[in-house]
Amino acid sequence: MGGYKIHLLASGENKIGPTVVFFHGAGDIALHWNLVLPKVGKFAKAVAIDHAGEGWSDHGHGMALNQQVYDTYKALKKGGFNAPYIVVGHSLGGITANLFAAKYSKEVIGVVMVDATHPDVVLKVYNKETKKMEWMRMRLKADQPIKEVVTTPLSEPKETKSFQARRDFGDMLNKFSDEDKARFNWIYNERKWTYVKGQSNTYESEIMQDMHTNKEKYNLGDIPLVVISGGDKDTSKGDGNWSSERLAEHSKNLQKDLLSLSTNSKQIIAKKSGHNVHIDEPKLIVKIIKKMIRSYKVK
Repeated sequence: MGGYKIHLLASGENKIGPTVVFFHGAGDIALHWNLVLPKVGKFAKAVAIDHAGEGWSDHGHGMALNQQVYDTYKALKKGGFNAPYIVVGHSLGGITANLFAAKYSKEVIGVVMVDATHPDVVLKVYNKETKKMEWMRMRLKADQPIKEVVTTPLSEPKETKSFQARRDFGDMLNKFSDEDKARFNWIYNERKWTYVKGQSNTYESEIMQDMHTNKEKYNLGDIPLVVISGGDKDTSKGDGNWSSERLAEHSKNLQKDLLSLSTNSKQIIAKKSGHNVHIDEPKLIVKIIKKMIRSYKVK
């Protein structure tokens, strides 16, 4: 990549036709797609990306979402995974998929949002004024310009700092192979987490605010869009700003509003899934991707 490496988890490399690109959510890695990716690899080229500083990828030029989009595109080309692309994004990866599809619209033939984050999402974040964790619109935390994308090679490795993290997956990994469970454990609980000072900002608040204010920049035209929404999600406990009922209704409305990104869109409710549809109902996602590819080939 020019002084740094981006890790691609791939399947079906020799298949002819579109390349299906998977974007993981915040705190996740490419391996979280491994209940879906090998199945898609049976009929298409399938690639999941470890974003900079996550999984097996180097830190590169930082974690800004727009930088991740550029790095992904460059890594795909270097890896021989060419257009046309179908982009699939889970959670915050839905924002990244939207950015990718808008920027490289001429090379994208389909978008699948998997319980994706909406730019007007409400999350529980730290309020510096009250010094408490509170529910608020994430975009309202925007307080600086969006960092420009760096396209030049990395001249020398950045100095990293490390800390030992722990993640309790509960029953989240039950469906994964023992080999994948070991890989998850190594990444999250055995290997030290590293970071580069000043490069950990994703600029998600700033990007979400821009997406909210300048919607036309991120519109997908008539690119086929499928919005998959978890239909069995846990109810979040509210606070003085947002009640549980208001949070649930807002989330439901945002999923519907994602349909406005394209004039060719549809929503599917994954009735047996919570937020992690790709783990709860991986076969559903595979089915939707296969149908999207068939529709493209018919054209």
